[in-house]
Formats: sequence, C-alpha cells, structure tokens
Amino acid sequence: MNITIGNSVRRLRELLAGTDPVTQTVLRILAAVFGGYALNASVLTALALLLPWPKVEILFFTALFSALIYPAVLLWVFAAPTAQRAWRDLLNVILLSGLLALVAAWTN
Repeated sequence: MNITIGNSVRRLRELLAGTDPVTQTVLRILAAVFGGYALNASVLTALALLLPWPKVEILFFTALFSALIYPAVLLWVFAAPTAQRAWRDLLNVILLSGLLALVAAWTN
C-alpha cells in the first residue's frame, strides 16, 4: 500500500516537473480550470466574510469581482515557468485565502 502511494506521488512529481510539452499543457489547463474555480471560491468567500458592507452590495461586488479573478488565474497559470510552479503558487494562494475565510468566519 505504501509502495503504491509512494510510486504514485513520485510519478506525479515527475509529471509536474517534466518537460513534455503536452503534459505541461494538460497540467496547466487542469490548474486553470479547477484551481481557478477553487481560488475564485475561496477568495470570494473570504471577501464576503471580511467586507463590512450590506449583504446586497457584497453580493453585487463578489459577482463582478469573480469575472476578474478567473481570467487572471488563467493568465497566471500559463505565464508560470512550469506547471509545477503554477500548481504550487495556486495552491498557496488558495490555502491562504481559505485560512483567511476561516478566521473571518470564527471571528464573526
């Protein structure tokens, strides 16, 4: 079991650090689609919990702001030097905004 998980992790690292252009493109597309969605959701959740505005204005702001986040993530993922770095940076921002949302939820 541990050998299988270790082999899978090693294979995933090889794929992320590889130089095959097809694999890099597929990994970037996956990062843009799924990572962009996760980042968009976590950032908007954090903003909705942190902004001291009325709920209607927060709803309007987050609906408009999401149209800026998703294309920015798309550009960011394809501008990164490697797919591994794109995934790493994306996951760091998702984790940071998720933690911010959790702290905001606990304090409210």
